[in-house]
Amino acid sequence: MAHGDEMPADLDWAAIVAERKIQEAREEGVFDNLPGRGKPLNLRRDPFESVASAIVNRILKHNNVMPVWVTLEQEIEHEREQALSVLSRWEAAEPELRNDARYTEFRSLARVTYAAHMKRTNDLILKYNVNSPFALRAPIPFMQKRRLAEFDERYGTGADAPANALVKGDEL
Repeated sequence: MAHGDEMPADLDWAAIVAERKIQEAREEGVFDNLPGRGKPLNLRRDPFESVASAIVNRILKHNNVMPVWVTLEQEIEHEREQALSVLSRWEAAEPELRNDARYTEFRSLARVTYAAHMKRTNDLILKYNVNSPFALRAPIPFMQKRRLAEFDERYGTGADAPANALVKGDEL
């Protein structure tokens, strides 16, 4: 048997215990005579959902209506992708544009567009937070001032643009 020092750090003890308990129950035959054995589960009704919520959700579903917060989640994801896409396109084009006479104009346009998408994302997140029943899974807004400061630091204005200006990934 392995000593504590030899155990992997990412070992999931809860999963091991749960799996052992399930295996013991199988061996004891606890699952042999359950009602509905061999039949598909009825997943139409959420057992944790109140009757009132179930009725409202069924009406909305049958009328193809989505709650406001679901639509907002989709809009937030789209705007976030747009902001990051603007930044990625700028990063790809910037080395070739660095010596262009209109570099400052291009940089300014990229920065304004990037800022506009970040602001729109953050505005949608604020609206989502007001409408969503799930406060704990609210999207994280862009740290717009910090990101724009990083943009300015990396790309400067015109001739003072840094030579190795790259942004890594989608760090919030």
